Amino acid sequence: MVKHPCIIVQARMNSERLPGKVMRPLGGRPLIGILLERLQQSGLPLLLASSVHPENDILIDYVRSLGVQTFRGSEDNVLERYYLAAQSCGADVVIRATGDNPLMDGKLIADAYQRYLELDNERCYLSIGMSKTFPLGISASVFSFALLEEAYRNASLPGHFEHVTPYISTNVPGNIDLQLFASPKDRFAWRLTVDTERDFELHRILIEQYACDRLGIDEIIQVLDAHPELAAINSDVVQKSWDQ
Repeated sequence: MVKHPCIIVQARMNSERLPGKVMRPLGGRPLIGILLERLQQSGLPLLLASSVHPENDILIDYVRSLGVQTFRGSEDNVLERYYLAAQSCGADVVIRATGDNPLMDGKLIADAYQRYLELDNERCYLSIGMSKTFPLGISASVFSFALLEEAYRNASLPGHFEHVTPYISTNVPGNIDLQLFASPKDRFAWRLTVDTERDFELHRILIEQYACDRLGIDEIIQVLDAHPELAAINSDVVQKSWDQ
């Protein structure tokens, strides 16, 4: 059976800790533009899912100027937004990514998707981030539209609606085949996500001084291995958990 995958990136301007971060420039380009270009290296269809709030107009206009498909839905019910976005593009396999991880590796996503296909199980949930081996922010998950629809119709906790996948990975009734896509090097203590000013500063240095926006994740890890002072820039930032 032919699969119809889509990478769906959730992003909006109204971030609690760092508002407008997705459009802040890194090396002369908005953060979201760097991420989308890297995701396009996967060779998979791509869609940005944002909210209907007017402050996201600038984000939507920019993403459309890149030739990337967009969808707008609920500001607060991200699970609903995500479900309707997947429905709108006819995806039967969803690859979830978030807009605050500009150094996510499209080739890594392509490898994870290939592994998902090999498993040939509609109830498989394949996670890069849950392996807790790649740096925090090198994260994506692959799952069927059928599982997303189950979550949309049955989720009940606030964290389920805000973060999309916790219901699938922990609560969907039935046999979920949880697969972890791991890195051979454990670098989970590092933060390659942008949630604070210090996170942004690390990414500015990595992109403007080391051209990490042009490197794969293995090469980025080599840069950080060689310069431990860089990973220390945001090492004490506390990550917000899904159930907070």
